[in-house]
Amino acid sequence: MTAGRFQTGVRCWSRLWLFVIGFGFHSAVLAEWSYFSNLDGDTVLIDRSTLVQNKNRNSTIWMLTNYGSPTAQDVLSVAKWVEFDCDRSRYRYRAVYGYEGQMQTGAKLINMTKYTDWDIVKYGTVLKNVQLIACLRGPLLR
Repeated sequence: MTAGRFQTGVRCWSRLWLFVIGFGFHSAVLAEWSYFSNLDGDTVLIDRSTLVQNKNRNSTIWMLTNYGSPTAQDVLSVAKWVEFDCDRSRYRYRAVYGYEGQMQTGAKLINMTKYTDWDIVKYGTVLKNVQLIACLRGPLLR
């Protein structure tokens, strides 16, 4: 009787352990998107937990755009890993992924992992406002 109870206990703990490990991996890939802007039916979100500020004054952050209607590439959401050169006020994309559904759901239709060329950040754009957050230094960072 004790051996049977031990067997059941081991099986129960091993299932619980697998659940905890599985949940941990699942949670690790979830982004912490927070609302940033809305323009013409498109919603822009950023993931502040991905903000990395390097000593060379470059910063990277993930941003997500949910489109109100499908784009020319038939995507409803695009996730972009943006790098800012804070001193020269320029940016480039390190990765761009486009999905057929909003919030990165559905099939991945765009899969670009090649860095783009540097471009100037223009005033009055959403990207300029993201740059202001990404390049901010000090205790007000997050």
